[in-house]
Amino acid sequence: MNIPVTRAAEALDRRAFTISDMEVMVQVGLIAPDERLELIGGEIVPMSPKGSRHEAIKAALNLHWAGHCPTGFAFVPKTGLRLDELTYLEPDFIVFERSMRLAELKGPDVLLAVEVADSSLGYDLGRKPLVYAGFGVRELWVIDAEHRVVHRHLAPSSGGYGRIDRQTASSWLVPAHAPSAFAFALDELEPI
Repeated sequence: MNIPVTRAAEALDRRAFTISDMEVMVQVGLIAPDERLELIGGEIVPMSPKGSRHEAIKAALNLHWAGHCPTGFAFVPKTGLRLDELTYLEPDFIVFERSMRLAELKGPDVLLAVEVADSSLGYDLGRKPLVYAGFGVRELWVIDAEHRVVHRHLAPSSGGYGRIDRQTASSWLVPAHAPSAFAFALDELEPI
């Protein structure tokens, strides 16, 4: 679907939309129900189309975690994460304690967020980590589907993540805040 987008001139005020505004836009047909959008600070951001590398990694990780998820924890693929009324993200995965309800999650409740990036790598390594960190998401992994590396972000603050490192496809990734049962190496995932 070709949707026109615009880039606002710097220093000009822009109208901030809320999640409720977006829901109404879907109801009245201004936004297609299957349109891939995120809301960051009230700004509607169109998402890049998902490529085959993105989907293959996401499917393999989903199958892996389905067989390793410990009792008391949940991993949810491609869910809406409502961080406040002006910010709605769709990470590829989030990991959290089962005692939390998905609809009530706040940033610090997310033990690990995972973004699989193909054509969206610049965005997923640029603006998006600032948003996750600003809301206190404890750990973010950005998987570069093309180069098969993982950018691990730790120590969130309002200015971004305090520690970022790059892991190769053969590196064993162990979450800092989620159970070690969620550990994996890209090279060890069953190809889909």
